[in-house]
Amino acid sequence: MKRLKAGDIIYRLFAIVFFLIFIYPIYFTVVSSFKTNTEIWNTMFALPSKIEWSNYTSAIFDVGILRAVLNSFIFSFGACMVVVVFVTMAAYVAARKLIRFSGALRLYYLLGLMIPPYAMLIPIVTMFTNFGFRDKYWPMILLYAAINFPMSFYLITGYIEGISKELDEAAIVDGCSTTGIVFRIIFPIASPGIFTGAIISFLAVYNELIFANTLLTNQAMKTISVRLLGLQGERFTSYGPMFASIVLSIVPILIIYLIFQEKVESGMAAGAVKG
Repeated sequence: MKRLKAGDIIYRLFAIVFFLIFIYPIYFTVVSSFKTNTEIWNTMFALPSKIEWSNYTSAIFDVGILRAVLNSFIFSFGACMVVVVFVTMAAYVAARKLIRFSGALRLYYLLGLMIPPYAMLIPIVTMFTNFGFRDKYWPMILLYAAINFPMSFYLITGYIEGISKELDEAAIVDGCSTTGIVFRIIFPIASPGIFTGAIISFLAVYNELIFANTLLTNQAMKTISVRLLGLQGERFTSYGPMFASIVLSIVPILIIYLIFQEKVESGMAAGAVKG
């Protein structure tokens, strides 16, 4: 048997400690979703003495968490698609300096990173109210896409700058248009960086609360974060359905990750190498 060095032992101990730290919230959430309020407080770490399936039925039918998950997914996927398409085109223009004001374009999106989105909450609410954009999918999707545009822009621009311009020149010789170059040449090569930007945008929208809570008044349009916030009462909170709702909201993200696992890992690894 190979003898472990002191550094290897310390490394493995740290790995085990961090694994336990990160796995505990998941364990606590899943286990608590099958308990009553009393059992959650009295036996926080123990397994449930009796499985309370009523927590999940309450989360589905009373809380309406499945509709909230669908709404969050629609907003996230829609914003993600808008970001991927338009950011890729804007990033190509900036990276290749196809317009005279490429530097000003970069500065413009830099301001988008510097100014917190919630600092513009009041004018955005006013605009949505005056134009009748409340409780509609497309205005919210475009708003979320605009919020996540700057971060993805800089991420994808940096990736495209690492792609040789000779590919563009060869495509032009073959009669390819600028749009064709972006979607036929650049998009496949820069897909790891683009996919990383898409992941960041998707998760940011999926977990967003402030704009959703302010701009969505129709109960049928509520997102996951707003639904979970509504479960918190002033005098009493039913924690069983709350934890069940959290578990049901996590499941779609896990499924998406398992389906696109290779893309996620390759995108993050490529981003790390580029950085």
